[in-house]
Amino acid sequence: MSSPQQSTSPTSPALSTSPTPTPRAQAARSTPSADYFAPRRLGHVNLWVDDLGRSEAFYRDVCGLNIEFWEPDLQATFLGTGHTPHDLGMMKTTGGVDRYGRNGLLQLPGTIGLKPGLNHLAWELENEAELVAAWRRLRDAGVPLDITVDHQVAHSVYVFDPDRNYNEFYCDTVKDWRSVLCGEMELLTSTWDPAAQEPSQVGLYDDAPALRHVEGAAVHPRRITHAVLVTARFDAMLDFYTRVGGLHAVRRAPGIAWLAASHGAYPYNLVLVAGDTASYHHAAFELADEASLDAALARLAERGMTPARVVDLPWKRAMFLVDPDGQHSEWYVRRGAEPDLTSATPDAAWLV
Repeated sequence: MSSPQQSTSPTSPALSTSPTPTPRAQAARSTPSADYFAPRRLGHVNLWVDDLGRSEAFYRDVCGLNIEFWEPDLQATFLGTGHTPHDLGMMKTTGGVDRYGRNGLLQLPGTIGLKPGLNHLAWELENEAELVAAWRRLRDAGVPLDITVDHQVAHSVYVFDPDRNYNEFYCDTVKDWRSVLCGEMELLTSTWDPAAQEPSQVGLYDDAPALRHVEGAAVHPRRITHAVLVTARFDAMLDFYTRVGGLHAVRRAPGIAWLAASHGAYPYNLVLVAGDTASYHHAAFELADEASLDAALARLAERGMTPARVVDLPWKRAMFLVDPDGQHSEWYVRRGAEPDLTSATPDAAWLV
């Protein structure tokens, strides 16, 4: 893969209408204890794509996500806004061929990633001690685990949900991740034994990150906030994400659940919507304010681009874009009202 070209500058924009992250001691909500994990927030979404360069260009030049680093041998690129090492990861579909990480780790079996779609959702935990404790509880209870790995800036435990969506539960292991991850990287991922040493109890996420601004992009997002999954096994999925995944319902309607992690600056991090078949619907990225959304719509129009859908509701105003593989993403501004949806409908995943 040729090296992506970056046109970015770090910035910390003033935000007037979105929740401001609170100090660490005040960020956690009072929630019931999960059986296993207890995440702070959705850290990133990772997608399978057919043409890595084409998708990089779309998410950088149109969507305004900065290309932070890439792994040519893994055929993977990682983009973000600065809140975490990446808000969005993408990997080229495998074509049925195995791909290996460091030290011979079979990281991407050729049996997966055969077509574009969701690779995984990634959930950030407070620290390594919490991650290891959850891993021990899972192991002792006989809950199926897939793999545990060291990404050099994070340790991760991977688990499938009932619909076979892949979930990464991770903790940061490096505070200044840009000192490790920048530009073209050799293979990063190797095996990790959670029981090998005493886990750290220090939270290494950044409370005051330097945000990225991609000059010339049509959209300028602030952060990823949540993902939307459609499921035909609503009760089983709700049980998994609350009992195993450690989220809690902040709002319910028949066939819809808005689920939050502990970080108080994120009203919710996952929405489950009942449907006929299981599918990844979209990831949602928050903009600073309505003026930012207006400007993004104007820049898209100047490029001859039309959003797949625009919604204007008392609880949000949003546009949906379609990437080169036909996958949707939401770019939105939150408004003051609570979602007024009484049940799951064919349009509900766009409106939550």
